[in-house]
Amino acid sequence: MIALYSRVSTAEQASEGYSIGEQQERLKLYCESRGWKRFKHFVDGGFSGANLDRPALQEMIEGIEAGTIDKVIVYKLDRLSRSQKDTLELIEDVFIPHKVDFISMSENLDTSSAFGMAMVGMLSCFSQLEKSTIKERMAIGRDGRAKEGKWHGGHFYPIGYNRVNGELVVNEFEAMQVKECFRLYLEGYTLADIARTLNSKGWTHKWGEWSFQRVRLVLRNPVYIGIITHNGEKYQGIHEKLVCEADFNAVQEIAKKNYQPKHIRTDAYLIGKVYCARCGAKYAH
Repeated sequence: MIALYSRVSTAEQASEGYSIGEQQERLKLYCESRGWKRFKHFVDGGFSGANLDRPALQEMIEGIEAGTIDKVIVYKLDRLSRSQKDTLELIEDVFIPHKVDFISMSENLDTSSAFGMAMVGMLSCFSQLEKSTIKERMAIGRDGRAKEGKWHGGHFYPIGYNRVNGELVVNEFEAMQVKECFRLYLEGYTLADIARTLNSKGWTHKWGEWSFQRVRLVLRNPVYIGIITHNGEKYQGIHEKLVCEADFNAVQEIAKKNYQPKHIRTDAYLIGKVYCARCGAKYAH
């Protein structure tokens, strides 16, 4: 049987047009033009090519190791992997030992020939270079945004703000809750008390209900006094502040006094070494 492997990440599908359907159709026509009728599609939709931890790829590898697959065909080499190391490992440690030929349509590569093997090594180098270049450009872009005081992106943007055109804009309902967190903490409420109080009022935020962990993250986040943090550096943000700097600093001082280290020195020999056979919890006392 021939394995037809297709992969696309969300970003690639939008910018490069490597849709799953297009890859599958071209691979199918390639097989039919050569009279190969026994083939199966293996599809990883929305998975990065940076590693091999992909369900369809792992299923295909299992088929190769079981001896049910004779050839692997991809539309383009980087559909298999964008990592030079991973590409060569797949070819040398999986495909070749099991006598499986690897074909890349776009580059006209076929590992059944010596020239094809040499070209795979060369092209995988360029694939790795492309990946590294993209990462470098993205890092430069994030650095630039931070220096300009702009939110540097990411899915989990702060409670109290909406993300509009890549920038933070105040969400009035959530902003009110953030301010209440700081006010209650300054009045002596614990993190758990604050979470219970907000939940009892039926207040929720973009990530759901309040927990003491979520309250802690809010109280520690300098974004609420207009600070953008990136790679350990702090920059003055262009977004609207929600909390005055004096209150924020006062909260940090109280938090330092209330802090209790998780790991307390003990002479008990079995701490952290014995586990409950039923639930897996660590022995504590």
